[in-house]
Amino acid sequence: MRGFVHERSGAVAVMAAVGGAVALAAAAVAIDLGSIALTARRVQGAADLAAQSAARHLERADAAARATAAANLPDLTGYALTLGRYRPDPALAPVDRFTASSLDPDAAEVRLTAEARLYFAHIFLGRERWPVTRTGRAATRAQPPVAAFSIGSRLASLDGGLANQLLSGLTGSQVSLSAMDYRALADADVRMLEFADALSHRLGVTAGDYEGLLARTTTSGVALEVLGQLTGGRAGDALEGLSSAAGSAELEIGDLIGASATGPDGLKGGLDVAVSSLDLAGAILQIGAGRRQVALDLGAQAGLADLDVVLAIGERPNGSPWMAVAKDGAPTIRTAQARLFLKARTAQKLNGLAQVELPILIELASAEARLSRIDCPAGAVTLSARPGVGSVRLGAVDEARLNDFKREPVSGPATLLSVAGLVRVHGAAAMKAEDRSWADVRFSPGDVAARSPRTVQSREMVEGAASSLLRDLDLEVQVLGLGLGLGGLTAALGSLLAPVGATLDGVVNPLLDLLGVGLGEANLTVHGVECPTGDGRAAVLVG
Repeated sequence: MRGFVHERSGAVAVMAAVGGAVALAAAAVAIDLGSIALTARRVQGAADLAAQSAARHLERADAAARATAAANLPDLTGYALTLGRYRPDPALAPVDRFTASSLDPDAAEVRLTAEARLYFAHIFLGRERWPVTRTGRAATRAQPPVAAFSIGSRLASLDGGLANQLLSGLTGSQVSLSAMDYRALADADVRMLEFADALSHRLGVTAGDYEGLLARTTTSGVALEVLGQLTGGRAGDALEGLSSAAGSAELEIGDLIGASATGPDGLKGGLDVAVSSLDLAGAILQIGAGRRQVALDLGAQAGLADLDVVLAIGERPNGSPWMAVAKDGAPTIRTAQARLFLKARTAQKLNGLAQVELPILIELASAEARLSRIDCPAGAVTLSARPGVGSVRLGAVDEARLNDFKREPVSGPATLLSVAGLVRVHGAAAMKAEDRSWADVRFSPGDVAARSPRTVQSREMVEGAASSLLRDLDLEVQVLGLGLGLGGLTAALGSLLAPVGATLDGVVNPLLDLLGVGLGEANLTVHGVECPTGDGRAAVLVG
């Protein structure tokens, strides 16, 4: 016995035998635990799918959940369905956000059980199956229809001369496009999603990061160049010329494009709409122009010896993009503020004394629009619009303050005529277009498909602004410094100015058309609408 105790040979064989037994036991445990884990994964997936089916079809939740569970878990041994309400309150623990309730449920909880096979543990446990139970919860979320719309795009005139002067002023360079170029731009549609993707590539923004793109700043020239590459043809050539003219004027992309990420496909789906290249190019140039003052020399017109126009565009309100995609009326989109100052001089002299000077200021406040209703499945869209407050005034204008939209640039009557200080005629007039109530505009499916623009006009505006203004002039005639209301001179002035009002209206209206703004008007276009399929509800997994 003493010799056996001190014997050292055969020790490795003993350790190998013991270690092998331990390894075999560990392998057996690992196999059984793996079998349980695999079964648990299958049961959890089936429970999640069954809960989503029940939540999606709450009116027949039990049948939907049972069918889904059976299809995904053939060895199902236990099933339980509970309907209830789900509160997505971050202050609550995930397990407490679901409350069982049969009253107007909006969520479902499904508990499924299946048995995992035990390969070795049954030797010790006396059973070959181990029950595995998992729970899945899902809640419904309404999937509303969405629509894309814009405000301020209402091009009605393709006057090459006037449009070229306007674009030259906005770009700060000479622009000379033909009427055919403008028609090509108006007819060339571009999808905003393609434009956004191309602009992202140009600016080095990660593909698909549309939120990141909207936060970037570029130049009007780059944006127009990208747009030209997408359109090609004659429109592309015209945009290339505009790109060179626009140069390095800064453009915040978020001011040009705005979209709600709550649509079915987020910003990607929201941007998948088509717009006119001419409309988009005009928006790019107006935003890029910022607070630049644009001077236009329109020369002689009917009844006028000269007509100069100064345009000032105010900054767009924060969070008010040119185009928006919305599901619940948010955001509200607006046009830019603008001031149009006309300096006109009559061709004829008043009673042979002198020509009459007419300083007229037109102020255009931001018009607003928001989504009111979408009628599905037809696809009709109703927008609510509120025309901006517009005013037209004749008076002494401080041109240096035209760009300051926080202060009033008009002060007192204007001197319409002065003859060597002996005879002076002063005049003043004002009118306002103000209709601050929201008006609904319905777009039929045909209007949406054709992207037909609709105009909401203030009820205050019933005729030409300049004609109305000149008809209501408040005049004061001074002779040798004395206020002498010479009736004959006043009557002659009225006769002289009567045809001038129509001439000024004929200039102002096309110019406002090109700018996409109007006096007491809101001009709307629906670019697309998307209605959800089925019952319009989606089921999502919840904690």
